[in-house]
Amino acid sequence: MTAPERAPLGAALALLMALVALTGPLSPTLVALTVALLGVLVGIAWPDLLELPSAPGTRLVVAGTGVLGALFSLVVAERTGAVAAVIMVCAVGVFASFVHQMVRRQRTRLTDSLTGTVAGVMLTGLGSCWVLAQSDAVGTGRTGLVAAIALGLAVTLLAGAAPLPSLPRLLLAALLGTAVITLLAGVLAGVGPVPAAATGLVTAVGASGSHLLLGSSLMARRPSASLAVAGAPVATVGVMTLLAVNLLT
Repeated sequence: MTAPERAPLGAALALLMALVALTGPLSPTLVALTVALLGVLVGIAWPDLLELPSAPGTRLVVAGTGVLGALFSLVVAERTGAVAAVIMVCAVGVFASFVHQMVRRQRTRLTDSLTGTVAGVMLTGLGSCWVLAQSDAVGTGRTGLVAAIALGLAVTLLAGAAPLPSLPRLLLAALLGTAVITLLAGVLAGVGPVPAAATGLVTAVGASGSHLLLGSSLMARRPSASLAVAGAPVATVGVMTLLAVNLLT
């Protein structure tokens, strides 16, 4: 699957996140289900992306961390220390990564398998920050900010598939993503232009860089790996969204 084919998949995931963010009181639950789905998709594809040995175990650990993080974040979202809960989930995922290596029958490439699995665990675990961000946004009446960031992410990923050299494509994606988030954050959440633009720039650059790195010619040589390439930027932006909701509301 080429970059132009991967980009719509990532944009579709971001668009789904934006839609469920606008569903009112039920939105934290729907966002949690979306994040769990994202974790499963990334987990399935992660071993193919990094060409890791013992793929079934890595898939189970990475996907399981994403699902556990989404559900656990939903339960503790309204309690003090919710971010610490996400860190705990990531820690459990790291521990499971070590256990996975200990029970492997084939002892080859242990370092590659461990580091690759831990990287996937951190990615899917931190994706649960979307749930915390949405819960906080519901409490402050700023759910439009989460939707704005998700829609800007969708535009960023689509622009990242433009038939241009890498640097112009990255600049185009960052510019369009920043513009969309700046506009929608003001319209939907009443955020001022300067903080909205800063949020948009960080989000667009981070998502573009993630997609460009994982989708390079050195990776994603197997078709199924494109699921991870598409899902990774969406999971990464969850952390930025949580920071934006807490700083701007």
